[in-house]
Amino acid sequence: MSFPNSGNSLPNGRGKAIGPPAFAKLVATALKAALRGQSSKIKTVALWTGANDRTVKNWLSGERAPSGDHFLGLAANCPAVLAAFLAAIHRNDCLVMADIEEARAKVAAALVALEAVRAVQLGNEELQQGGLE
Repeated sequence: MSFPNSGNSLPNGRGKAIGPPAFAKLVATALKAALRGQSSKIKTVALWTGANDRTVKNWLSGERAPSGDHFLGLAANCPAVLAAFLAAIHRNDCLVMADIEEARAKVAAALVALEAVRAVQLGNEELQQGGLE
């Protein structure tokens, strides 16, 4: 038994397909938006994915799309790529969860910083009280 040769397109849920050119453009647009103003776009993306510079240039130009493993590296390191992908497959509900997780991490970092400031202030108060006695 063999599989039918039906092409290289992914269904998008409406009977139409997201083909390689559309996916390549989606990734390129998301990367350009995320890395706007950064001088070392190619090196940054290469570090995220382990891909070589020429490959990354092809992704940024929209000529080629990343492979599965490379795409996972992009999605893990670039929220814009993850958001564009989830929007393309109509899973915006997942974006909300990603935003909540990002906010939770920021709140946790802020609490750590506040505790450090509090510890310094308590230490200063103890020093001042010790000098007055």
